[in-house]
Amino acid sequence: MNYLTVVRFVLAAALIAGFTSLAQAQANRTWVSGVGDDANPCSRTAPCKTFAGAISKTAEGGEIDALDPGGYGALTITKAITIDGGTGSGWASVLVAGTNGITVNVVQGTHVNDAVVIVRNVTFNGISQSPSAAGINGINYLKAAQLIVENCVFENFSTAGINETSLASTGLLYVHDCFFDNTGTGILANTGSGFAVSEINHCRFNALTNGVNTTANAFVTLRDCYFGLASGSAVRAAAGCQINAANSMFSNNSIGANVAGGTVRLANNDFFNNTTAVSGTAESANNNRFQGNGTDGNTSNVIVVK
Repeated sequence: MNYLTVVRFVLAAALIAGFTSLAQAQANRTWVSGVGDDANPCSRTAPCKTFAGAISKTAEGGEIDALDPGGYGALTITKAITIDGGTGSGWASVLVAGTNGITVNVVQGTHVNDAVVIVRNVTFNGISQSPSAAGINGINYLKAAQLIVENCVFENFSTAGINETSLASTGLLYVHDCFFDNTGTGILANTGSGFAVSEINHCRFNALTNGVNTTANAFVTLRDCYFGLASGSAVRAAAGCQINAANSMFSNNSIGANVAGGTVRLANNDFFNNTTAVSGTAESANNNRFQGNGTDGNTSNVIVVK
């Protein structure tokens, strides 16, 4: 074996070892702990301290889990991944001052066009009543094929709990069993490119300016939700937008359902003690209930019941 052959063999072996090392450095499951260290490999026995410290050590499509209660910091997600702050640990919090809690902007990986991002069991606190600058959004959703948000709390944000806006393409947002409290807008759906599609189930929107606000190219379906004490609108559909609401409670809001140029469809909802229950004319299945409102507003019974 001559000298050049030996050199080539050594270089090839080094490259293979390097790639193997990189592959081993990214685990399918990583861990964070309130007493961890981001210099650790994020294993069960040597956890990292923050979500941001763990994500570079987590493989595409993998999962970051919290071992114990703690504050795990803001995060930018650029690949398909699951963030679970509570299954088995109890509680994970992100305190957000002057920025976004989690930014979802998938721009890398083999699933850049069909990435699924899951955020589960996390409390987002925008600390709007502290001396610090208030958090902007709990989750800022820019790009991912699907964003699934489950069992999360969004409180005290200046702009929105979940901001589904400025999407680079069509996005699918699923929100289940979440609380939105003392925040500008619970969920803002808007995009100038593609469509902002949202499915919202079993959520509470309490003491907000707006509960669910659509401003452009947004299509929202919600059911089994509570909207209370909105100083603006519990739900609002701008021109070119649609909101379908079923089996939900609207109480003590300035406006319950605001048909602001778009379409609002109502089936089996309760509107109690709102200043205006419906602004504009909503499509109805003729099975909604109104009582104690300053103005009930108008519905058109055009939804066919079969």
